Amino acid sequence: MCRDEAAAHKGYSSMSYIQTLEEGLIFCYQPGIFFLQDNAKIHTSRATMTWFRNHDMRLQPHPPHNADLNPIEHVWKAMKAILRKRYPHLLEFRKNEANRVIFNDALKAAWWAVPQSLIDKLIRSMPRCLRAVRKARGYYTKY
Repeated sequence: MCRDEAAAHKGYSSMSYIQTLEEGLIFCYQPGIFFLQDNAKIHTSRATMTWFRNHDMRLQPHPPHNADLNPIEHVWKAMKAILRKRYPHLLEFRKNEANRVIFNDALKAAWWAVPQSLIDKLIRSMPRCLRAVRKARGYYTKY
């Protein structure tokens, strides 16, 4: 996802999220399939929701209090652990183009180093996770 230079702390904004959707989702989205995202403000902003409506994309409703319902959050956690273990020097990097290339390469390596068994386990856990969310009526669960 692209950072927004105009956003607070040069972070992310609805506009940068929409740009990411334009670059990554629009080409692989299949009509009739639900897209899952959490309730981050940039995901639920008026501009973002208008973008989804304008592209006839269906959103999977997401409980308001369960930020980690999406299994990718657990994959990101595993990737961060891999990065810290294999590339501890990345923490000392300055923001420049050469270091960005090195970081991108490390990020790709970390992605491929996530064990398939973890991904399979996350997929298998989804019915159990959804039952727990339903039982908690959308509030927090151990997932």
